[in-house]
Amino acid sequence: MKANFHTHNYRCGHATGNVEDYVEEALKNNYSVIGISDHSPLPKYHFDRMGMNELEGYLIEIEEAQKKYDGKIKIYKSLEVEYFEDLEGYYKELREKLDYLLLGMHTYVVNGKLKDSWVVSSEKEMIEYARHMEKAINSGLFEIVAHPDLYVASKLRWTNAAMDAATIICRAALEKDVALEVNANGIRKMLPFDKTPKRYRYPYQEFWEVVKSHGNKVVVSSDCHAPEDMDDESMELARKFARDLDLNVIETIF
Repeated sequence: MKANFHTHNYRCGHATGNVEDYVEEALKNNYSVIGISDHSPLPKYHFDRMGMNELEGYLIEIEEAQKKYDGKIKIYKSLEVEYFEDLEGYYKELREKLDYLLLGMHTYVVNGKLKDSWVVSSEKEMIEYARHMEKAINSGLFEIVAHPDLYVASKLRWTNAAMDAATIICRAALEKDVALEVNANGIRKMLPFDKTPKRYRYPYQEFWEVVKSHGNKVVVSSDCHAPEDMDDESMELARKFARDLDLNVIETIF
């Protein structure tokens, strides 16, 4: 069985292709399961993604693909979304329309202000990131955490705080039976500049060694923003990364 739970499409504004383009690419590469999980619209905290008025069309397009490809491939309805505590009611409404929710914590709130996960810098901020992710996981809304290691993507040195943050995340995910994602897009972003990098920005090896020690469930996903990236070199390298660390990779979350 071959699965990919993290894909996008043109609606987010920084991807190409429609739902059927991704399904066709998945079939071409012998996938049994694909999750369509574009960036969710939000009623506040607006980012580069589909508008609220596009959500219904997005869901209808997935449902049409489910009917057309029934018996050929399993297609799941999903969205990738940040966790903002004041939007829990909205997330619960979304969850009723979907097969699963994917936590993509690109941004979070600290002391009433938005914080970018890409620029977590101090040791205090690492723990804040982990505690926010812990709260999101404990909400019970999510089946998968996308790229949980974003907080160290710009770090060359693994610190005690980075270890403590990883431990907080792993323990929460283990307790709630939530899968952590090895994300191929972190590799994809590096390859044009370095074909043989000594380390990836993400997946970040030391983080995943902590995951290994806790025995967390792991999915390997493409996070593709173009159909041709569904099963590209980056995805193969992500799978190899997971194999080399002997991570507990699963191909189903249900």
